[in-house]
Amino acid sequence: MACSGIDMLSDESLEEDMYSDSSEFYVAVKPQGGGIDSLAEFDLRTAAYKVEEGNNGSKYPVEIIMRVNMTIKDVAKRHILPFLPAKSLMKLRAVSKEWNQWIASPLLAYNQSSTFQKLSGYFYQRLDNIDDPPILLSLHRCAIGVPSPSLRFLPVKVKVLSSSSGLLLCQGKDSYYVCNPATKDWKKLPPPQYYHGSDPAVALAFDPQFNIESFYRVVAAVPVLDNPVVCFEIYCSESDSWRCSPSDCLELENTRLAGGGSYMKGVAYWRNTSSNEVLAFDVKNEIPAVLHLPIIQSGQRGALTQIGDEVCYVTAYNDSGSFFIIDIYGGVDMGLKRSVSVNLGSKKPRTQVRGIPNEKCCEVLPCTDSDTVVIHTDTTIYFYHLRDQKVETLQSPGRVDTDKRFVPYINSLVMVHNAGE
Repeated sequence: MACSGIDMLSDESLEEDMYSDSSEFYVAVKPQGGGIDSLAEFDLRTAAYKVEEGNNGSKYPVEIIMRVNMTIKDVAKRHILPFLPAKSLMKLRAVSKEWNQWIASPLLAYNQSSTFQKLSGYFYQRLDNIDDPPILLSLHRCAIGVPSPSLRFLPVKVKVLSSSSGLLLCQGKDSYYVCNPATKDWKKLPPPQYYHGSDPAVALAFDPQFNIESFYRVVAAVPVLDNPVVCFEIYCSESDSWRCSPSDCLELENTRLAGGGSYMKGVAYWRNTSSNEVLAFDVKNEIPAVLHLPIIQSGQRGALTQIGDEVCYVTAYNDSGSFFIIDIYGGVDMGLKRSVSVNLGSKKPRTQVRGIPNEKCCEVLPCTDSDTVVIHTDTTIYFYHLRDQKVETLQSPGRVDTDKRFVPYINSLVMVHNAGE
C-alpha cells in the first residue's frame, strides 16, 4: 500500500496495521559504576570483535569481556532494532516468539528510547474548541504511528500541553496525565498544590540517557496573582509528588506566559505572550533565567529550536514565490548567527500538494531535531534539513493562526511506570 496523502492517522486503520553461518564475537560492555542502580550508566554501545585464530581475548580486560555466539540475526536484534521507531518495532514482533519477547522487554524499551531521537511528527490540536481531539501528523505513516492518535485510551478528553522524548503531558478537566501514545501506557498525576489555570505553562522534562527507570519531571511556571513574580512547582515521578521550588523569577516585565512549554538540553522554556521574553528554567539545578528574543518583523512567528548542540531562536518569512529566508539566532544575546535562503518548492513533496504555494503568512514550529527547521504555511508544512539541504513536506491541517498547538513527537517505546494509576 502506497504512503500518500496527509498523514493524519485514524484509530481504526492503525489498529489493523499494527496487527548464515554463525561466528564468534567478543562484546565489550564498559561499566561506569556498581550496584543495580548503576545499570542505567552502562555504555550500551557494544564493540564486536571477531575471534581470530589463536586469539583468546586476553588483551581485553577480563571483567568487561563476555564471550558469546552471535549470528547475524542476533546482531540485528540487539544492535539494529533500537534505531527503529515504535510502530516498526510493533510490526517486527510477528517475526518470531524470540523477537516478540525481546521487543516487549524493558531493556529494549530503554535502548530504543535512548537511541531513537528523530522527530516523528506533531500532535496537532485546536485550542478554541475543547471537544476537538488531537491528531497525529506523521512524517512516515508506514513506519511511524500510534494506535490511538486522538488519545482515546485516556479516561477523559485531554489537551496536549508538552512532550519530551516520546512522552506526552496532557491536561484533563481537573488532572494532568503523562502517557506514551505508542504503547497506550498512561499515569494520572496527583493534584498540584497551586492552581495552574486552564491553559497552564507546564513543561515535561524527560531525559532517557542513563535513566533506565524512566523517571521524569513536570515543571509548572505559576504567576503569583497581583505580583510580578513567577514561582515554580515541580512534579517528580520518582516520589510521585509535587513540591515547590525554592527559586522564583522576578525579572519578567509581565507574567503572561503561553500555555504548554518545551524542554531542550536540560532546560524548560515558556514564551511570554506580550513581549519578546522567554522564561527559562534549569530543571536539575532549579535556576530560572530570562532570555530576550530578537525583535523581528511584524507577522513573523519564530520558535525555539535545537540547532546542533545549541538552543536557537529560528524565524522564517516568504521572500518571493517558493523562496523563504530562514534566520537563526543564538548565543547568550540571541544574535543572528546564520541566514539561509532556500527554495522550498523545488523538491518533490512527500504528500500530494498541488502547485507551489505563494504564501506570505508562515510560522516556524518547535523541533527537537538538531538539523531540521520546520515551517508551517497555510497549505504545507516544510521540513528543511540544513546539512543535506533536503525538503520534505506534509499537507497543513489548517491555516496559520494562534488558536492551535503543534507539539513535536518522537515515536518511542519508553515505559511509563505505575501506568494506569
